[in-house]
Amino acid sequence: MRQYLYTKEVSYNAIFYSAFKALIVFELLLASPKTLDQIRDFLVKLPYIKSTISKDTLRVYINTFKCAGCTVEKKLTGEKRREYSYFIPDNPFRPVISETQAQKLFEIYDIIMYNMPFEELLKVEILIKKLDRCFKDKIFHELYERHSVLKDCDFNLLKELEQCCKENALVTVLYNSPRSGFKEIPIIAHNMKIQNYKLYLEGFGMEYKEEAIFLLSRIVKITNIIPGEEVNVPADNSFVITFELYDPDEKLTENEIVISKSGNTRVIQHKTNNKMLSTQRFLQLADSCKILEPASYKQEFISALKAAKEVYVYGN
Repeated sequence: MRQYLYTKEVSYNAIFYSAFKALIVFELLLASPKTLDQIRDFLVKLPYIKSTISKDTLRVYINTFKCAGCTVEKKLTGEKRREYSYFIPDNPFRPVISETQAQKLFEIYDIIMYNMPFEELLKVEILIKKLDRCFKDKIFHELYERHSVLKDCDFNLLKELEQCCKENALVTVLYNSPRSGFKEIPIIAHNMKIQNYKLYLEGFGMEYKEEAIFLLSRIVKITNIIPGEEVNVPADNSFVITFELYDPDEKLTENEIVISKSGNTRVIQHKTNNKMLSTQRFLQLADSCKILEPASYKQEFISALKAAKEVYVYGN
């Protein structure tokens, strides 16, 4: 099993073959009712089995599950005369997890969700969701509900968008905008990212011809996809903002590079074609940064801060 988990290959000399097949059958019967023919058809297609298993052998497996403490339900299918389907409604070997273990697991989850490719994060989410079903533990479930950023997402939609990002496809989505309501927005998909415990689609918005992020919970569905190789990428209209960064532990974004360093102070070039996203970045950095140039953007940022202060203090 260890060899298979790491290499996706199985040496018949490295495992106890019958036990391995029995584990697969056990997993199938936990998932949904299966007839003996359905089990045989599934097993024979697996590249690391490639052999027909008799119905008598499958009945031995099922009886073994019963002897080990499993409840195996059996009922007529009605499709063939005397054909039965088998199902294990509950796993008697359910794992347990302590409150401390669960808390540590989600502490790790909070760290890795910002630092791993979205494709891998999706796999982690599927695993944790499966653990939640297996444990049936109130504390674990509450932690999952509190920490997971993907728990309410449509996984089929996530996988489609992830594939669009890989291809830089032009994807048109039906978007529930807080200002203008439901509207179709064409986006050249670049990346899926977690920011402030929310999931966003990052890409080039064709409507305003600039980089933008779109809250995934507001994407209702995909209405059209044009493959990346057929997309005419707009001309680069980005510009560079130079700023000082005083926090030595602050990580740079993908569009930032260090151009000089003195002690704990780094001078950073920030390339962007979306002033709104850049402004959000500098607001998050707060007093750990100082914008140097261009002077026009520096003045815009100062004006935005003053306007925000007026609203906050005077309410108008």
